[in-house]
Formats: sequence, structure tokens, C-alpha cells
Amino acid sequence: MEEKLPLVTIMGPTGVGKTDLAISLSKAVSLEIISVDSVQVYKGMDIGTGKPPKEILDKHPHKLLSFIDPWKSYSTALFINDATRELDLCDKSKKVPLLVGGTMLYFRSLLSGISRMPKADQNVRNELSYEAKKHGWESLHTKLAEIDPESASRIHPNDSQRIQRALEVYLVSSKTMTEWRQRDQGSQLVKSREVMQFAVEPESRESLRQDVKKRFLLMLEAGLVQEVERLLDLKQMDSKKSSMKSVGYRQICDYLEGKTAYEEMIVKAVNATRQLAKRQMTWLRGWKNLHWVSQDTKASVKLIEKKLRLKK
Repeated sequence: MEEKLPLVTIMGPTGVGKTDLAISLSKAVSLEIISVDSVQVYKGMDIGTGKPPKEILDKHPHKLLSFIDPWKSYSTALFINDATRELDLCDKSKKVPLLVGGTMLYFRSLLSGISRMPKADQNVRNELSYEAKKHGWESLHTKLAEIDPESASRIHPNDSQRIQRALEVYLVSSKTMTEWRQRDQGSQLVKSREVMQFAVEPESRESLRQDVKKRFLLMLEAGLVQEVERLLDLKQMDSKKSSMKSVGYRQICDYLEGKTAYEEMIVKAVNATRQLAKRQMTWLRGWKNLHWVSQDTKASVKLIEKKLRLKK
């Protein structure tokens, strides 16, 4: 069986320079850049997601970028299917796949596997909703704790959607969500090729906070508010769509709907982005087999390139 090329990842918090590093690395190594971003998949959502400009993308194409209409939903399972297809194409073209982005759930699910749990059952959901109206979601959370303590410990008593899903899985299949997760023995992706994982580390917590604010202000100067207005003008669009709940877009929707003032919108968007970056760093601090690289793009390219050569 022919040995597959290694899989390289570049992760990191938002605004840390992942895309610049990926593009610079692609100039030194024959790579296929694959975006791992749950918002960059949407067409027309360019400024607020930090997509590279067209002239850069023409020279350094990114897969899984701008291919979903913004009024449609996109999921982890769909990403797994799309990313797996792109990885197969990389094998055929003899290019090293470079996965770059900040959607940690996508990375984890692709590298570790995703459980194929039972599909939604509307009748069961209706019954659970009816029970919740009578007794409250905390009561259903208590029931979940008796059936599946591990899932209950991860789900907040007020998180109705996840409580409902966990109970639904058990009622439909007679297996708990925890059992379904344990059934998945890891992605075939990991078993079939070497995975080299890198993450860009910010210079400091404070520098990242300042970078996040500067980046959002530059997005506003580049026309982010106008971008959101254009999206909301689309016939199928409104502010309730999943895409518009993304950090930055959600706050601008509130501003355009008169719910917040302009300056308040900026403060809320910056704070929300900082919280996102903090969550991303929390994920990464516990990530196994991860090589940290600096925000010095030239130095990081040399380091990654050296490691790739050593593995040949």
C-alpha cells in the first residue's frame, strides 16, 4: 500500500496570523491549503472572517472557502465529508495537505473522529419539549444525570438544546451519548497518515487583546458594516441565520437593527472576539502532540519546513 503524505495543521487563536503563515509556507513547500473555519465557508462573508483578498487567493487558492450560501447551515459532519474529499484529492495530486484555521471542534472531529449518532426524531423531541414545559429543563437534566452522568456533567442545566439531544439519543437508540462517543475509535485519517500539528502562539495575552481590537477596527474601515448590510439585503437572509450569529456579525446586526449604538457595538464585538480567542487558547493548551511556533512568520516557516524535511 502506498504511503500517504503527512498531514500538516496550523491552528491558533483568531487574529494571530495563521493565514499569513500558511501562505508563506506554501511558497516554500508544495502544499494544498484547506481552510478549517466554520464562518469562512460562507460566500460574501469576507471582511469579517479575515479571508485573504482575491489577488492573494488567485495565487494561493484555499479549499473549503466561500462555497456555502450564507442563509444555509453548515455542520461538523458536513465539514468532515468535505475535508476528507479534499484530502483524497491531495493524495492524487501528491501535495501535502495543510489544514489552517481556528475552528477547534472541526480539527478535533477530523483528527479524532466523529460519532455517527442517531438522526433526530421529531416525535421524541416533541415529547421532551412537552415534558420540559411541565417540569422544567432542570428536571430533564436531573433525568439525564441518572441515565448518562458523563454527558450531564458536560451540559449546563439551562442548555435545553443539548439536554434534549442527549435524552433523544438515548430514547431512540437505548444507548447513551457517552456510549456512542466511545464507539468511535478515532478517525481513519489519523491511522492512515502522519499528522504534524502546529499552532501559532501570541507574543502575550495583552498583545493578542490589542491585536484583536486593531483587527476589528481595520475590518470596519474596510467596510464590514456595509458587507453585513449587503448580506441582509439578500432575499433569503435575515439576522437569525446561523451565519449571522458569528462573532462580529452578530454585534453589527444588533447595531443595524437599532439595538445598540455604534461605539457600543465596537466594544461588544471586540470583547466577544477576545472571548473567542481565549476559548481557542484553552482548547490548544490541552492539545496533545502540538508544536508551538511564534508570530515571526519567517522563523516559523523555517521551523515547519525543517520538520517536514526531516520526515521525508
